[in-house]
Amino acid sequence: MTYLVIAHGSREQEANQAFFEFLERFRKKFSRRKVQGAFLELAKPSIPEAIEKCVGDGATEIVVMPLMFFSGRHVKTDIPQLIQEAKTRHPEVDFHYTGPLAEHPMLLELLEDKANSILKK
Repeated sequence: MTYLVIAHGSREQEANQAFFEFLERFRKKFSRRKVQGAFLELAKPSIPEAIEKCVGDGATEIVVMPLMFFSGRHVKTDIPQLIQEAKTRHPEVDFHYTGPLAEHPMLLELLEDKANSILKK
């Protein structure tokens, strides 16, 4: 199984670099998983490029995870459309889509933990 983690992408190279650094931490923490990153726009690799890399590396199951909080146009329309196009090109690959982060109940706890960490300083 391969995780495809998607960031929006930025014209600011520092923001894109921070995403790559996040991916490295993710890979280290979950070393049994293959992790590929992609950007929705403004940076490379694009989502289709990253999917092709995953498939080229032998992925038969890809979990697509956008690092986006809410169901805006990108989460509801753009990313699912790209996944559908990839399914057409690669019917042998199973794609799973996690949707936005705000739907996960642990996000509320994470926000509380983040606030408490700042208050304790």
